[in-house]
Amino acid sequence: MDSHVGQKAEFARDLAARLDGVDPAVLAERTGLLEATVRALLTGDGELMSWEVVSACLAAAGADGVEMGALRGRWAAAEQALWAEWGEELRTAFERNGHGKPTKAVEAYREKVPWRQLTERYPVTFKPWTEPAFAADRRLPDPSAAGDIREFYALLAELREWAGSPRQTEIEKRSWGTLPDATISAMLQKDRWRSTSDRERTRIGHFARACGLPAAEVARWVDAYERLRHVPPTDDLARARAEGAELRRRLAAARAEVDELRERLAEAERSREPPADAAELPARPAADGRRPAERESGPEETDGRPRERWSSRRRRSLSAAAAVLVFAAGAGASRLAGGATSPAERSECFSGTLHLVGSTAFERTADVLRRGYEARCRNARIAVSSIGSNEGVRALTAENAASTIAMHDGYLGSDSDEIRLRGFRGYPVALVAFAVIANKDTGVTGLSLRDLRSIYAPDGPTNWKSIKGGSDLPIRLVSRTEGSGTRGIFEEHVLRGPEPDLSSSDCRRKDELRAALHAVRCERSSQGQVLDTVDTVSGTIGYAEVHVASDTRRYPNVRILALDGRMPTASPTMDRYPFVAPEVFYTYGPPPNGSAAAAFLTFLAGEDARRLLRQAGTPVCVGPGPLISDPCQPN
Repeated sequence: MDSHVGQKAEFARDLAARLDGVDPAVLAERTGLLEATVRALLTGDGELMSWEVVSACLAAAGADGVEMGALRGRWAAAEQALWAEWGEELRTAFERNGHGKPTKAVEAYREKVPWRQLTERYPVTFKPWTEPAFAADRRLPDPSAAGDIREFYALLAELREWAGSPRQTEIEKRSWGTLPDATISAMLQKDRWRSTSDRERTRIGHFARACGLPAAEVARWVDAYERLRHVPPTDDLARARAEGAELRRRLAAARAEVDELRERLAEAERSREPPADAAELPARPAADGRRPAERESGPEETDGRPRERWSSRRRRSLSAAAAVLVFAAGAGASRLAGGATSPAERSECFSGTLHLVGSTAFERTADVLRRGYEARCRNARIAVSSIGSNEGVRALTAENAASTIAMHDGYLGSDSDEIRLRGFRGYPVALVAFAVIANKDTGVTGLSLRDLRSIYAPDGPTNWKSIKGGSDLPIRLVSRTEGSGTRGIFEEHVLRGPEPDLSSSDCRRKDELRAALHAVRCERSSQGQVLDTVDTVSGTIGYAEVHVASDTRRYPNVRILALDGRMPTASPTMDRYPFVAPEVFYTYGPPPNGSAAAAFLTFLAGEDARRLLRQAGTPVCVGPGPLISDPCQPN
């Protein structure tokens, strides 16, 4: 009876005796498992079920602690016999795999030795799963109950709770390294439905197995994901349609307001008695009574189509600037109408609190704008929350559209769900320059783009002595987490490709389960954490906003590196420095008239905001006219 088959049969007999008389259909109803899963468990057919499944059925049948303990011992003996039969082959397969990824070994042995966790890669060590504490009345969530992909990911989090809420590092070990800690964190984030893929489908299967589900149950979760992966939340679709209708109504009203402003401004110039604050208007017509945009693009539309063909870049420029023109025009119209003159009564002012959430790279400049605005509008308060570009976008909803603006490094993709389904509107504010930074002990003062890209290549150098002027130190890459706007700009504009795989948690050495990866690379959730790490860890290289990275008192060991002989700069021409991008403020559709978001955007279109940005050393995107500067245009 020492064989796996014998031990499994003995365990199945003891389990069937305890559950004798309990209808499998009743157990399935109580536990949320498939009836076929329960019947296979009772008969001992197929694979050895996990203790998570076994304990769920015992609890549903009313087993007490003593019975649970006795059957746990029988189950552990069967699992140990299974390991004795297949374990050595699995260990050999991992050792033979060497520094490669364990995908093939996982595919070959997952069904044979499912309930062991990989605790070390070198030397290879596998141990049984730890026994977690389960809730007595736990019930397996049903993935078929999800109506859209967001609901599916919520159920995925409930599946983890059903499994006893194992830590992410525990799930990583249970998946034999196929699910890194950071990947699990991303899977369990709110609104993960934004990025679906075939790779994600495979991850769902690994995650379900790591929560203790047998093959039949895993298939349910994979099938549910495949069914829902292209189904966005229905409430977002309905909301997008309603907001589309509202957007069309507001756009018509804005056009009428702009036309009225033009007529008033033309009349004021003809009488040569322009308003005292006319210089703050978004754009002044030329001597022929037309704006520069009108002279460049030709006559106004008369039959729904322009008389002259516009270039695609011109259309994108006008589209990006239209919203700025609307808010600035509204401010100018109220002044020409003889409005109030005190700061508290200006159309740029609001009473209450506005939330600026998102980019950590723009935090310093956002704080400059906050102080300037609060000094101008005494009843207004602005709360700046630097939680990362991606998280800032996620925090923006229809419910907080009037009081929240998301700060994002660079533009969202035109095909993103935020733009395509939810109607996000982007307002480019200022150019931001980022710096590639390194610890001074690396010995380098600058890099060519070719050398920089080689460092981040999958097979690039791993010691600074391979780089001209570099010290004999290992290269350690400190990156931002997935979804960071700064990281996206770095990959798109500088590397022209993705960063290598995550391999380290402490940024000093590779994690045991990722020792086979080529480079030492860690991730940090904010630029402050990146700078702290580069400042304190030897041989590190990373990136951050240039003004913050220049703080030598706070980061004495950080050195800003030149790229192809050019130091970081953000200018109207960009000086061909590649690591520059516009900071774009996003709203959930056009913000409501009179709201805090609308008032602040109106302020940003004025001269006071431009002066604050210039004082902060940040080139502005929107000049006195309605068009945005060339480097701030969407690609």
